[in-house]
Parts: sequence; C-alpha cells; structure tokens
Amino acid sequence: MTDVLGDRSRGSVSSPTALAMANREFRGIAVAQVTSECGDQIAAIALSYLVYTRSNSPFLAASTYAVTYVPWVFGSILLAPLVDRLARRAVMVVCDLGRAVTIGLLALATRVHHMPIPVLIALVLVSSCFSAPYSAARAAILPDIFEIGPAYVGAVAISRILQQIDSVFGFALGGLIVAAVSPSGALAIDSGTFAVSCLVTLALVRERPAVLVDGRVNVRSLFVDIMPNIRLVLRSRTRRAMLLLSAAALLFLIAPEGLAVAYAREHGHGAVAAGLLTASQPLGIAVGAWLFIKYVPARRQGQLLLPLAGTGAAVLTLTALVPPIWLACVIWGLAGVMQCFLVTTIAAYNVGTERTLRGRANGIASATIAVSQGLGFLIWGAVGEWRGAAAGVAWAGVAGLLIMSLVRFSWPYEDIEVAWDNLDAAQRSAS
Repeated sequence: MTDVLGDRSRGSVSSPTALAMANREFRGIAVAQVTSECGDQIAAIALSYLVYTRSNSPFLAASTYAVTYVPWVFGSILLAPLVDRLARRAVMVVCDLGRAVTIGLLALATRVHHMPIPVLIALVLVSSCFSAPYSAARAAILPDIFEIGPAYVGAVAISRILQQIDSVFGFALGGLIVAAVSPSGALAIDSGTFAVSCLVTLALVRERPAVLVDGRVNVRSLFVDIMPNIRLVLRSRTRRAMLLLSAAALLFLIAPEGLAVAYAREHGHGAVAAGLLTASQPLGIAVGAWLFIKYVPARRQGQLLLPLAGTGAAVLTLTALVPPIWLACVIWGLAGVMQCFLVTTIAAYNVGTERTLRGRANGIASATIAVSQGLGFLIWGAVGEWRGAAAGVAWAGVAGLLIMSLVRFSWPYEDIEVAWDNLDAAQRSAS
C-alpha cells in the first residue's frame, strides 16, 4: 500500500487524495459539491417530513424521494452528450441557477397550507431536471483537470466520500432545521446553497471550450444519438458488470433512506430522529470507504465486491427485530459500511473508460443507478405502507440476498480482476 498512499518512511505526501486536494479547481468543485448536496439532504428531509405529516403515508413519503430519480433517467441519457458539446463549467453554472430558482418556488409553495401534494412533487421533478446534466458535467470535468492517474482516482474517491459525508451532516442538520424552523425554511436554505455553489464554481473553476467543437446541439441529434451512445457504453462486458452490480445493490440498500421518516414516526419520534436515522447509512458508507481505500489493496478490492454487497443485505434483515432508534442507527450504519465497494467501483469504471466516452458513460451509469434507486424507494415504500417500516427494510435485505446470489451466476471474475489491476496501475503511476 505504500505505492498507493505514499512512502511514509520518507515523509512524502503522494496519496491520490492529497494530490487531488492540492488542485485549486478541484477544491472549488468540492466546496460547490458540499454546499449543494448538504442543502439537498436538508430539503429531502423537509419535504419527506412535510408529506408524511400531511398524508400519514409511508408510501407517499418515500415517493418524494423516488420522483427525484425520474429526471435522472431521461436527463442522464438524453442530456449527457451536451456535456461534451457545451462548455462544462457553463453547464454547471446554469444548472445551479435553475435549481436555486425552482427550489425557491417550492419553498414558497409549501407555505400555502392547502397546497396539493402532487403540486409539491411536480416542483421537485422540475428541480431534479437540472441535476443530471450538472452531475455529468462535474464528472466529465475531472479528467480535464487531472487526466487519468492517481490524482484523478483520488478525486473520484473524494467526491464519493464527500457525497456520503454531505448526507450525514445534511440529513442530521435537516432534522434539526425542520424541528427548529419549518420545512419551507429548510427549502429556502437549500435554494441558497445552489446560489453559493454557482458563485464558487464561477470563482474557482476555469472555463474550458467544449470537447466536441464540431458537434451540433439540437433536439433531433440528442434523440437520434441515444441508442448509439447506449450501445457504445454497454459494449464492454466489464462496464456492464459494474453497472449491474451497482444497480442491483442499490435497489435494496436504498431502503433505510426511504423509510427513515416512517420508522421514526412509528416509534413516536420526530424530525430529529428521522434525520439521524437517514444519516446513519451515509455515515457508514463514508467510514467504510475511507477504510477500504486506505487498508485494502486495489487488486484485493475487486474480489470483495460480491461478498460485501451480500453482507450488507444480511445486515439489513436484522431490522426485522424492530430495534429501538439508536440500535437501528447502528444496524443501518453497518449496512452502509458494506457499501464501501461502490467507491472503487466508480473509480474503476472511469479508469477503464476512454476519455472521449466518459461523459456519456457517466450519463448511462447515472441513469441506471437512478432507475434502481427510484424503484427501490417505491418498492420498499409500498412494503412499509403494507407491513410497517421495519418490515420494509428487512424484506429489502432478504431480497438483496436473493439478488446477489443471482448476480454471482453471471459475474465475469476474470474481467473484473483485469479492471482492478488497471485501477491499481493508475494509483501506482505517480509513486
């Protein structure tokens, strides 16, 4: 591991994460990510709590999460080519402004006492339309800054870990803010975070021209290119396997997040407990990812993908015991630790994809994961509506064990080993 993390005996600091954080532009992207994602989690708790208190329905509360993934499916596939055809920083700035405005309108709408829930969900849908191109632009701009190498691998890992840390603080803080002020106030804060993210991006990220200077941007070309782009990305067996694993795992591992509010209310607790429950799994993911990257050699990481996913499913089944809030936080946190494999899966996916295809590949990946998570919210929300939140999470674990046993039958072990060898080589290249 000294090749990956630097030779500590000589006092060098050459870890992938240190190399990434030394870059001013990446620090700007990281600050913008933290600001906007924390605001998103605050808004998610606020809206889910508002919907549940008005409807008393776990299914509708989980649906407020699920609908945000619908635009990801279409937006990631349809709009991802724009990231190659337009200046990527400009895409990020426009998307931040769009989300600031729509979330601001949502905050105003929630102040209307009898505002129908479908109207609130529709505004969430509009806001989410800006998320897919923003995410694709952010993912695609990292290779422009670093190129493939240890710093790029570190940047991908940091982005994923920050995403989980943002969820921890955002959800926990969201519960406190909703309890202290109101759901509409929390949504107003989220609108402000996007404005801050926009300003940080303008100040710290350098403008670059579009990659495809000869690409014509029009609606017809976006639709015509959908199937060729999908075929191009999925022609790699290794990419298909990593997408399958990520989607299959997140289908059941997402259950605690969607049912946290209902679980807290069923135990007689309010927004603070809901925020802590929702934050427990992302906290586990952040801790697990850090330990996984730090102590597990890259070539060994690829061998642990399926065992970790299966263990995460097994841990979720313990929710069938209907534990108290503090113990449910521990169980869901442990399930999050098992998700550490997703961090290096993202890195290996990008390292194994040529630069000219990476924007579209990330778009297809985002769409695939969005479908999986959206279905997970709906399925386990429906089970929670029928049998209670604890049963919803427990049955997600049971389903996960079955799903991972099926994935194992078609798993390309040799191809995955080669992918993680390539990841290991990328991490060693600057040592």
